[in-house]
Amino acid sequence: MEKKKTKWTWLKKFAYAFRGLYFSLKEEASLIVHIVIAVIVLIIASLLHASMSSLDWVVIVLIIGMVIGMELLNTAIENLVDIVIFKYNYNAKKIKDISAAATLILTITSIIVGLIVFIPKIIVLFK
Repeated sequence: MEKKKTKWTWLKKFAYAFRGLYFSLKEEASLIVHIVIAVIVLIIASLLHASMSSLDWVVIVLIIGMVIGMELLNTAIENLVDIVIFKYNYNAKKIKDISAAATLILTITSIIVGLIVFIPKIIVLFK
């Protein structure tokens, strides 16, 4: 009996996580933008597959996961602040802005990493 309970517990955890992703996609347009850009980056990487090393793929996939994960964390923080604070509060605004800034910094970093990985491969492709 214990094994079935454990199995269902793990399945429920995955279901909760996918439900959280669904809620985030419904309410956060910026998450959809990040996912669309991630798909575009993966398509570009696939087109450059011959010149992509395993390390290039690992870096691209990790940075995509980090950005989307940070966007989800930002969404969770914003929702938590909205639950705790019912009216305008300067400190609540600071918390939300700082959380958004963390996502922005990681997004800018991901753009720089993408350029470092892709530009040399694109230059070689057009030579």
